[in-house]
Amino acid sequence: MTKRIVILSSCSDYWEACYVDGKCVEQSHHLGEGYGKLQFFKELSKKYEITLDDIVEIEAEEVDDDKAMECGQFPNLFEELLGNYNLEN
Repeated sequence: MTKRIVILSSCSDYWEACYVDGKCVEQSHHLGEGYGKLQFFKELSKKYEITLDDIVEIEAEEVDDDKAMECGQFPNLFEELLGNYNLEN
C-alpha cells in the first residue's frame, strides 16, 4: 500500500513539507508551528480521513534538500522531487 501522507524533512532538519496524495499542503520550518505537531496531525486526520498508518516520515535526499534550500521550498508535487523515495509499507 502506498502511503497517502508524506512528511518530508530536510537533511539538516531546517525545513519540512507535508504531501497529501502527492500534493504539498503545507511547508514550514516546523509543521504545526504555532499549535504543535499533535494538533497538526489531528487536523490532517479530520480533513483527509487518514490514520497514523497512512503517514510516512522521510528525510529528503541530498539532491532535493539542496534544491529546496536554493529555491526556498520543496516542490508543490511529490513527483517533482528528484530523489528516489519508497512509499510502500
